[in-house]
Amino acid sequence: MWRNRRRMLGLLLAAVCVSGCGGQEQPREPDRGAESQSGEEGQSQEGQGEEETQVPRFWEMHTREEMIGADYLLYEVNCAGAETGELGVYQSGADQEYGTDQVTGKQWGYRPADYLRAVEDDSGEGLTASRWEIGEDADYKEETGFYYDFEVPAGEYEVTLGFYNPFSARTLCVDIEGKREVDALKILKYKLTETQVPAEVTDGRLEIKVYNPDRGTDAMKDPILSYIVVRAVPEYDGELLDLYLEETQVPEEYADRFTRKSYEAYQESREAALALVSQKADTEQYREVCEQLMTAYKELKEVKVYDTFQVGKRWTDDEGNLIQAHGGQVQRLPVRDEATGEMVEKWWWVGEDKSAGYRGGIRAYSSDNLYNWHFEGVVMRNVDSRAQLEEEEYFQELYGDYTSEQLDNVYACLSSETAVIERPKMLYNEKTDMYVIWFHADGPTEYSDSNYAAASAGVAVSKSPSGPFRFIDRYRLNTCPPDQEDFYPESKGMARDMNLFVDTDGTAYIIYSSEENLTLYISKLNEEYTYLATDPESAVYGVDYVRLFPGAQREAPALFLRDGEYYLVTSGCTGWAPNQARYYRADSVLGEWTDCGDPCVGDTKMTTFDSQSTCVFLADEEKGTYIYMGDRWNSEDLANSRYIWLPVEFDGEGGMHLNYLDEWSMEDFQ
Repeated sequence: MWRNRRRMLGLLLAAVCVSGCGGQEQPREPDRGAESQSGEEGQSQEGQGEEETQVPRFWEMHTREEMIGADYLLYEVNCAGAETGELGVYQSGADQEYGTDQVTGKQWGYRPADYLRAVEDDSGEGLTASRWEIGEDADYKEETGFYYDFEVPAGEYEVTLGFYNPFSARTLCVDIEGKREVDALKILKYKLTETQVPAEVTDGRLEIKVYNPDRGTDAMKDPILSYIVVRAVPEYDGELLDLYLEETQVPEEYADRFTRKSYEAYQESREAALALVSQKADTEQYREVCEQLMTAYKELKEVKVYDTFQVGKRWTDDEGNLIQAHGGQVQRLPVRDEATGEMVEKWWWVGEDKSAGYRGGIRAYSSDNLYNWHFEGVVMRNVDSRAQLEEEEYFQELYGDYTSEQLDNVYACLSSETAVIERPKMLYNEKTDMYVIWFHADGPTEYSDSNYAAASAGVAVSKSPSGPFRFIDRYRLNTCPPDQEDFYPESKGMARDMNLFVDTDGTAYIIYSSEENLTLYISKLNEEYTYLATDPESAVYGVDYVRLFPGAQREAPALFLRDGEYYLVTSGCTGWAPNQARYYRADSVLGEWTDCGDPCVGDTKMTTFDSQSTCVFLADEEKGTYIYMGDRWNSEDLANSRYIWLPVEFDGEGGMHLNYLDEWSMEDFQ
């Protein structure tokens, strides 16, 4: 019952407001000067002097218990949108033109204007999926902006405004109650910017204006507005703390419903609140402890348990965090059980850590069922400084026996400021009992400042798939034989988008884009899986390596074996933008490969369902179920790139087919 208490109390309070707070009044027209259609009338209705003092105060109208249950939320406005989130107790819809709310009886909403444009944004979610903009043909004036008015009792409030900006950076100003409270707030491209403003209302109406007085004639500086949240400010004291402790109590039997970190934070804040109960404290102390307790309570994250693949949707681990394993690989690997010492098999997913954007290390996750994943850590970290390699214990244990020259190389290859780490793939070597990660290792060189100058393949090893992985080196690989046409002879041995494959005889191969991404190579690895089987200078074409599709410009290779036949899925080269996939078949890894075309069925946009291949793996050996794994890159916000997992189907002749599904489970393809 406690989980639904806030919503129940909120609905109850809304009903109270309708019956006891004035009923269905006609809306008062606010005074907007040039923007108002009835400004003088609004002033006369509002009244002055003695009449203003008759506006009831908030805490004379509402009890603390009611407002704690409603989280003090009066309005949560999804500007220009229809989708409702956590409705405030004074509203019944996501947004409305200024007028009387037909359920609560409160007067609120936006002031209509010819220049207002309601816009939907697929890149946003919830309150950021829609916004107000200024029409392109608008005659922009000094008073042009977004005006909202909210009926509230006299009292103190906290106003939160959100701006989700898909355009170039710009500044905004916010007026509250006719006074500028936010001046030249900078909002960045594809970032959510929030600002909180305290407001004191004496006349029964909260007035908000969002605009850009510095816009001038530059339409790229037009203001935008995504959402507005209005909350009442509590009166903090010991009585309120007691109520908070009562209202936020979570039964112990529910503890395992939440992520470990969020529940621990909740317990710590609750212990601090209980300690204050027996002490004398001032208002500020009560405020701090109450806010910490309520924040921890609201941030309790329920463990989301998946039983289907929700294609392209948010995918979180068992701590409620977005999975960060892009450009990665999934496979079933043996892992030594720490308690028994025996080898047990689990699913492992390694990939790029894009949580901080373009540059990052390598993360790993484990799973028992492919749907739900546990974060195992950043298994190969970036290096922030050269000194860190010799001063931090983590790196000392990894590289304590490296020479100064080797440490210089580690820093150059893993620097958090310059290194590019992409497409990590992991193998387990039964002979050495070691786990090996190869990845596209790039970055500037002494000859070029380009992010993709190094164009190499990096390798790291560990005794555990959960790391830490010890970086060995990065290498240029095989080169075009002299009797064949080299499509980029000025830079030999390049290696970029890559993948790994282990054949049934234990031979491992690295598959990678070379010759400035114009030609794919497949090269045999040594028995330790840590370097090529033969140095490039001595490698024999057709025995140690092959070139595939010279000049075809293919990347993102994913090689797998099915029923004795080899398959290779690739993409074109269009940067972060998706393109049409192609797949190939062969009787041997280093043999002749046949182009079989696009495997996607019904992909009218020819973008591989807006994804780029990274891995195809056998998910159920008994049923013969294979899964295509791709990335849906968000170049403007890489941390929010999504995953596309689809079942791979085969016809009677071994042809490969991908059909798009919004949601599916392994049981659907048994």
